[in-house]
Amino acid sequence: MAVQFFVSNILISFAIIIAIVSPISNAQLIIPTNYGFVTGTTIKTNSLTQFAYLGIPYAQPPINQLRFEPPVPVKSWKGVLNVTQYQSSCPQRLPIRFTDSKSSSSQINEDCLYLNIFTSNPSNVANMSVLVYIHGGGYVLGSGSQWQGQILAAHENIVVVTINYRVGVLGFMTSGEEDSARRTIQANLGLLDQSLALQWVKDNIENFGGNPDFITIAGNSAGGLSAMYHLVMPSSKGLFRGVILQSGPYGTIPSYIKSGTSMPDTLARAKLSFQQFSSLANCTKNITSKIVECLKTLSVQQLLNIQSTLRPRNRILTSPVADGNNVQEALHTAIPAGRFHKVNIMLGTTLNDGYFRLPSMPNAVTGIPRQNFISTTNNSFPFASQRVKLSIQYRYTNWSNANSPISNRDQYGELFNDFVFAIPNIYYADQLSRFVPTYKYIFAHRTSGTWQPSYVKVAHTMEIPYMLGYPLDKPSEYPSTFNAEEVTLCRHVLSYWGSFIREGNPTDLRSPIMWPKYTQDTRQYLWIAPNFQIKSNYLAANSAFWNQYLPQLASQTIYSTIAPTNASTVEKPHSSESAYMIATFVLSGISGILLIIAMILFCKVNRAKCIYVK
Repeated sequence: MAVQFFVSNILISFAIIIAIVSPISNAQLIIPTNYGFVTGTTIKTNSLTQFAYLGIPYAQPPINQLRFEPPVPVKSWKGVLNVTQYQSSCPQRLPIRFTDSKSSSSQINEDCLYLNIFTSNPSNVANMSVLVYIHGGGYVLGSGSQWQGQILAAHENIVVVTINYRVGVLGFMTSGEEDSARRTIQANLGLLDQSLALQWVKDNIENFGGNPDFITIAGNSAGGLSAMYHLVMPSSKGLFRGVILQSGPYGTIPSYIKSGTSMPDTLARAKLSFQQFSSLANCTKNITSKIVECLKTLSVQQLLNIQSTLRPRNRILTSPVADGNNVQEALHTAIPAGRFHKVNIMLGTTLNDGYFRLPSMPNAVTGIPRQNFISTTNNSFPFASQRVKLSIQYRYTNWSNANSPISNRDQYGELFNDFVFAIPNIYYADQLSRFVPTYKYIFAHRTSGTWQPSYVKVAHTMEIPYMLGYPLDKPSEYPSTFNAEEVTLCRHVLSYWGSFIREGNPTDLRSPIMWPKYTQDTRQYLWIAPNFQIKSNYLAANSAFWNQYLPQLASQTIYSTIAPTNASTVEKPHSSESAYMIATFVLSGISGILLIIAMILFCKVNRAKCIYVK
């Protein structure tokens, strides 16, 4: 055994020496980690050499008895692990966008907890700042291989890490027992995957040229919401010093709960979804542990099929939830109270984030008929009262062109954008800025050669290729193209993101304009477009509508209403005009009676003078 160990170490040492003396263009440097040695590959980007370590395991495969279990740190390995190709993505619907169809990353496998590292100098003396990027996908889609970090790493002299984490029911379904110690399936397994990956980066990134004390986490959409959750997760404390929230956080805020436009995600609701899932899976047992044993016997495809059946009306089935343990408190109560890890924040949205919902609607290219706009709006707010729904319809109708299908389509896009992305982003910018330096942006440029349809405008995810540097050297898997103006825009975006990652402040000497802090007093933000601007009070009127008007409307007591008698969409409560008309009729009647009585009395007194008509 001792001889075998000695020989193994000699071979590893020899490989390291060969790598060191080899020309850097051909080198695949061997790097030590806490679990074993890895060897990567090189990537050229704009004549700059980057080192890529693709598919490094950070946890044991969550398969068999580890399915539906918290992640377990990876076991040590012998020899040198070849990490030159992306590994499989976590189970989800195929195809996986922006991945190489010939790569294993375009395929799914439960053995999927891997991370990827891009660095210009894999040396423990490089001391570069680090970005850990968390992919989006609504907690049901996405992969760490979708978005490549080599261009950002090269141009901003940082280390970029992308990660896989479990999505869908494998990552976010919970059995929902109140007592976390007795919970058969813990909540937020996907977030725990991310947290373990962050811990791996903290412990090992120095050998790849990174500074473990200068780690920033970023994410788009569900990735941005995930980054927000790490602000309140005990397991993530001390693992990062900055957060970038791109098109996140989204979802429930206090005013939505007050107005009934949204309901908080709770363990009770998550437990109900788990029971519905188990029933469809024919795993109906009296003991929860037996149900989970049954679920562990199902194939991945069976799980995905049941998930796709349930999820349209059970979003919480595949969403994070405050469980009193891994996530001790809901974001909308923890953040305003200052109960989060205090780090610098950058956050923002695209101009039309919510328009991504439109292509899934029937005949979206030609627009939405008025009645469809009304029914879709009503269905979007199942917990709201009719008067709240009518108010939303009124606010988001273009009354100069109310029957135009194109106008109704675009107005629903505005509604969805405000409710899901813009208004929560403003709310959290207000709350976070009370405690920590906060910088807000709006990405307002539509890519000239985008793959997305024209009616989605400055769509969801449109800022990501700019912050990753794609216009400078686009990966072949990404379908959009960029013009010269967008190359310049990209360089400026890279400088802002890079400066924040390195310094915690997005402005540096290359910046076209100074980006001020966001405060509740000024509400200033950076307008990101070829003509950079500093603006203030983004969507102030719409923000007041959602955060002030609707909660007040929902809290008012309406004593009586007149039900609609036709297909009209307008609810008609008794108004002051109606009351005035009723009072007028009553007084007129009383006056008439009094007049008749007066005439009778007059005739009795003056009987002789009265003329009777017979």
